[in-house]
Order: sequence, then structure tokens, then C-alpha cells
Amino acid sequence: MSYRLVDRKDVCIRILEVPRHRYRGMNETVAKSHKKQGRRTQAQSIDHSRNMSGIETFSVPLSAEAISSAWLAAFVSDISDPSFTLKRSLMNDSYWRDLLAFTPDFRTLHSLPKIKHFFSVPVALARPSQFRLLPGVRHRRISPTKTFIQGIIQFHTVIAQCTAVFTLTQTEDSSWKAWSFVTMMDRLSSVVDRFDGHTPLCRPAEWNTAMEYTAVVVGAGQCGLSVAARLENLGISTLVLERSGRIGNSWRSRYDSLETNTPKAFSHLPFVDFPEGSGTYIPCGDVADYLENYQRTLGLHVTWTLSVSLSGQASITVTARYVIVAIGGGTMGGALPFTPPIPGKTSFLGSVIHSSEYKSSSCVGAQKVVVVGAACSAHDIAQDMANHGSQTVLVQRSPTAVVSRQTINSLFSVYVGQDVPPTEIADRFYVALPLSALQDSQYNAMEMHAHIDQDLRENLSRHGYLLPGPEDNFFHRLSIRRGGYYIDRGCAKLITSGKITVKSGHEISHFSPSGYSKTTIKQVAGNLFGPQVADTVHDLGGLDSDYEFAGIWRPTGHNGLWFAEGDLFAARFYSQFLSLQIMAREMGLLGPDQRTYIPC
Repeated sequence: MSYRLVDRKDVCIRILEVPRHRYRGMNETVAKSHKKQGRRTQAQSIDHSRNMSGIETFSVPLSAEAISSAWLAAFVSDISDPSFTLKRSLMNDSYWRDLLAFTPDFRTLHSLPKIKHFFSVPVALARPSQFRLLPGVRHRRISPTKTFIQGIIQFHTVIAQCTAVFTLTQTEDSSWKAWSFVTMMDRLSSVVDRFDGHTPLCRPAEWNTAMEYTAVVVGAGQCGLSVAARLENLGISTLVLERSGRIGNSWRSRYDSLETNTPKAFSHLPFVDFPEGSGTYIPCGDVADYLENYQRTLGLHVTWTLSVSLSGQASITVTARYVIVAIGGGTMGGALPFTPPIPGKTSFLGSVIHSSEYKSSSCVGAQKVVVVGAACSAHDIAQDMANHGSQTVLVQRSPTAVVSRQTINSLFSVYVGQDVPPTEIADRFYVALPLSALQDSQYNAMEMHAHIDQDLRENLSRHGYLLPGPEDNFFHRLSIRRGGYYIDRGCAKLITSGKITVKSGHEISHFSPSGYSKTTIKQVAGNLFGPQVADTVHDLGGLDSDYEFAGIWRPTGHNGLWFAEGDLFAARFYSQFLSLQIMAREMGLLGPDQRTYIPC
């Protein structure tokens, strides 16, 4: 099956020709037909796989597309109705997440009354039209007895081309309605992408003592480079400031055995893939080289000091309307390395090393070693030292969710394997359920995969390893908590074989709980720009009331100041929306309150 973000005029014609008064009967007929096919349809499915959220999927093009087409006809009718009831297309318990399609921010609304109240005016002003169902509609099984239908539609508003991911469920009367609906802006209608796949986005920089850019990005890591590339692709001149002497050093400086925890198809940045010959999981040195080549391929302008001065030259004065702070994954959540004063440290005959300073077992040798912590880095370091002769103890303060790479490949199968869609399609399926909706579905998702790692979990438990309960599973920790998990690369076998000893449930009185400072966005802003700027920035960084990450990739409270952070996926996916927010402001598309679009 092929996938493209293109118009499907044949589908569009069928949808838009369905009269409103005929929809209910059509929906019931399609639903009954699908129900009648039952297990036979599932057994004869064309494409049987598991999608990115760990849920078994199988493609049934005819019945699933027919149900989706009928549902889309109902949705178009609902949003065209002056009453904006949405009762024929959305459930009472529905979620609607919007990423700039109807509002210039990220919003998630839960329950039909809240959705109607919030979206009625923005949708009316946006005048959405030209709805088209894209190929690739599929069933998504979240439990042995419950199945969703999920697909992507394309539509236009008065200012943009957009897509939406719908997740349909069958109601008690056998009709299909959306339980989740995620709308997102793809591009502004009057803006043409500049990158053609070959020509660099930027000409070589001509350094002068006074320079003007529309935007300045602080940090040339994965998020900073992605934002710069997205902005330049829209024609917004961007300068990137980098403190270290070489792009990619944030990856080179980590321990030598570090690899990406997610498959390469999930992890590349916009416009440039990882090299063809790369493995499924990328070593840190190769990620660093990829970032360096990324800047070179796109011609992004990078200078290497935060004071904006070049060695041997006069200082440069740079003026810009926007500053994007992208100084490292996890920084907004407090990931600045911090080693507290430890009582008795001066009399301790050994060494105390923070994980950010560890490179390899050669810096320790075959000694008795205690690793404090039980997330990915701690396990990788313990494994490296145990494999090179150290007598290693892993101190686990609290339960850790552990999965194998086999489970990861299954969870991310929309990116891995045969006949997978392009990344731009896979990304939309990956965000098909808002974080708030994942609270309700992630338990079933992990239960569908429990058999894969059953022996792994049982063996770890027998050796005193603490595992969380089913409600606080790996998927919850990955997507919502964003910590407290380990993706096994071999350390589990060393634990179960006795080569690594686990001391679980012990508090370390002389170490901080995480080994990292608790720096907030407000403190980061104060350190970089002073207290006056910091006073205007929301002290955010966690989840807001909508279950959106507050202050990151979104307005911060200070005009022109933005923050970007996250993993390689976040860098690729959310950089698009940050660049579109800035472009919309450059085009004067926002109202005075900056919370609505100006109707055209």
C-alpha cells in the first residue's frame, strides 16, 4: 500500500455528496455490514502488524474506508450546522486536540460540551473545507474485545492546509463515532517550502560586526538544528548559537556505549534521514556525526560562542525578533548535571563520578563499583563496567519499568518493518491519541504486549528487581512521566546471571534523588536573559491542565521568547509547529490577544 499526503478527489466526491438526512441510515448500514463480517474480515486482512502505540493493527481497506467515509460525511455535516452539535460524529467522552489548525496554540479538550464550547467559534472563523480521506485507514485493536478504526483526513482552512487523525469506536447503537480527533496545521496556504532535497537552505554566512536575523536559536543540538531548518525552509532567516566547539558534542561527550533507544526511522530530523547503511539503533558517535552533517547539508548558519563573538574578530551585534532556547534535551525538566556535597567525601578513597562525566569502563578499571539509579543510563553504565571486570552493584531506589527491544520494535512498528508509511504519515498516527487519552488506553496497549517480556520480568523479580504495577507501565512512563524506565540492551541478563547485584528499595541519604538540579524554565530564562525577562516567563515545563507540555514549543509568556526541548522525535515533529507559530506572527495572522487567528 502506498501513502501520500495528496488529494483523494474520488473519496472527497463520495463524501460530500451524502445528504445530511441520509447519513444515519448509511452509517447504520455500513456498521451492520462490518459487524456481520466480524472475525472473517479480521482473519482475511491484507496488512497485519502492530502500530507505534503497541497496539495490534490490521488493514481492512474496504470496510474500514467505507465506515470512515460515512463518518467524515457526518462530521462535515456537524461542523457545517449552525448549532455545532457534533453529536453524530463525536462521542460524549471524546477528545479533540488541536495543533494550530484552529487556534495558534496547542489545546486538548475532553468531553463533548467542552469541545463544542471551545471550538465552535474558531471552526466557524476557519471555514474548513475540501475534506479528503487519505489511504491507509486501518483497524487498531487495543484489547482482545475492543477495536478502533483510525485514519487521516486532509482539509483546508482560510489560512492553511491541515490534516487530522481520527480514532473511531463503535457505540452501543452500532454507529461509529470519534473517540479522539487530532487536528494539525501542515503549512500556511501562501507559503512555499524552500528545501528541494538538494540545494542548501542558506548561502554561506558573511560575518559582520552588526548582523540582523529574524530568529536566533540558542543551541545547535537536535532541537536547535531542527527549528533552524524549519524556519529557514519557510524563508525566516535564522542564526544558531552553539557553546561547544563542534556540533554534536552533546552526544560525543556521553558514554561510549550509548545508543538511541528508539529505531532510526523514528529518530531522524526533518529533511535529512540517517545514512542508508545505519543500523536500527544509532550509536552516539554516529548521531553526533549526523547532526554535524545535517548543518552542513542544509547550510544552516551556526556560530560557536554564546557571547556572539568570533575568535580573533570583533564582537558581533545581532538583532532578532525571536529567540528560541534549545540548550539540551530534558533541560526544562531539570536535567542540568548536579553533584551535591557528600558528607565524608574527602575521606573516601575512591572516585565519585556523575553519569554525564562517565565515558567508558577504562576510567574506572576492574574495581568494586556502585551505580546509583536504575534508568537507561545507569543500566548501560553498569553493563559496561560489569562486562569489563568490575564487581558492580546497581542501587534501585524505586520500581523501574523494563521492556526488551523486541517490544520496542513492536510498539514502533509503524516506523519499522515492511510496507511502512512515510515518516510524515507515521508521525500523525503516533500522535493520534492525546496524552490525556493515553491515560485511558495505555494499560490495554501494554497488556497486548505483556507476553513478549513475561520471562524477562519474572527473572528480574526473582533477583530482587522492583517492577511497577500494570497501571504504571512502560508506555505511561515513556509518554507521560518521561522517565523511570529501561529498554534492555543486555543488562537484564547480567542481573539475572548474578554478574550485577541489585540492591532495591534503598534510599541514598547522601545523594540527590535524581542527580540533576531542578532548574525550571523561569530559572533558565533568568540565567540567559536576566531577571526582568524571567519575571514574564511562566514557571512551567510539566503538563498543563490540557495535558500539553507547558511552555515548550509554545508561547512562554514573553513575547518573542520560545523554548524547545525533547528527544529526536520531538525535534522533528514539534519543530514544524514552532516554526509555523513564528511564521503566522510574521504574516500578521494573529489577533491582538495572540490567542486567535484573524479571519480573512
